[in-house]
Amino acid sequence: MVAAAFPVAKLGSIVLKQLSKPIANYVKTQAKESLFFRTYICMPPAQFYNWCEVRMKMWVMNLGKPVNIPKLNEAMAIELGASLLGEAIIFLIAAGLLLAEYTRQVRKETAKEAARQEEMSNIQYTIQELYFQAERQETQIRELLRTISDLEGRVVKVPWKGKQPDESPETTKPLDESDSLQDIRYYHREGFGTPVKMSYMWPERREWWF
Repeated sequence: MVAAAFPVAKLGSIVLKQLSKPIANYVKTQAKESLFFRTYICMPPAQFYNWCEVRMKMWVMNLGKPVNIPKLNEAMAIELGASLLGEAIIFLIAAGLLLAEYTRQVRKETAKEAARQEEMSNIQYTIQELYFQAERQETQIRELLRTISDLEGRVVKVPWKGKQPDESPETTKPLDESDSLQDIRYYHREGFGTPVKMSYMWPERREWWF
């Protein structure tokens, strides 16, 4: 369930209307107490408003141009002038608030646009750096391939000279009974019982290992 939007505009109009009443009462009090305020500030707007209102009504009703528009008396002029001044003050306050909000929104949008431009500049700079890095790596790869090709051209292929498969392994001399005592050596079994000479033994001792 979606909640209904809060009527901010309606609430603001109610607040301004409620504020206009104490302001109008204050203007009435000042008009009653001050001759200057009553004569030059409160009553002239009321008389001008009355003149415009009468002419507009006669023009709408097609009654012709009024010859003489009577002025309001002092009490009515003070009442109407106080109401007009209260409304004017409320309008100026509302206009000031709207202007301040508009200025704040403009600054906010300007800051947001500046941040977006900076982000785009950083992205473009990063892309350029990656492009230059890719170019450098490509150049290094070409140099490495060229170096490898040169090294391959300088390598001399030597044929393998290892033991051939058909070569017979070196055979050892088997033990013979005719060997003298000095030639009798230490034997052990290697492979399939073939005696192999390893080390000297004491004289007059034959030792066989199988």
